Amino acid sequence: RTLLEYFNIFVSTDSSSHYNGEFWEVPMPMASAIKPGENDFVIYDGDGYPKLRDYLVSQGIKNILLCGYATDMCLVSTTAGYMNLRNDFNVFIVGDATLATFPAQDTPAYATAVALTNASLSNFVTQISWIDVQK
Repeated sequence: RTLLEYFNIFVSTDSSSHYNGEFWEVPMPMASAIKPGENDFVIYDGDGYPKLRDYLVSQGIKNILLCGYATDMCLVSTTAGYMNLRNDFNVFIVGDATLATFPAQDTPAYATAVALTNASLSNFVTQISWIDVQK
């Protein structure tokens, strides 16, 4: 496929309110609250990157395996996103342990592929599914 054909597969990676693919009608999965333990160090996004960076450096952290939900948003530009972390640490995005969002799609596969492709322009993306776990 040509590059243009590839990008025509995606209607949009925009999930804002002006895109009406009935995204806003899709139920949002919820989970119970996660309560930090007494000795847990908690950093909120609003605390800013310097607080997170300083804590990680104080713990001797040099390499970060980054995974999670909302590859196209949270893994990119939050306080703990790769746009910040890559400036001070070796960041490895675990591709098969991430998930992107896309308005009212049956599968997140396309959005995840787009998000990982964008991330791979400036980060190392790895997979963990090949690792044999011994029990």
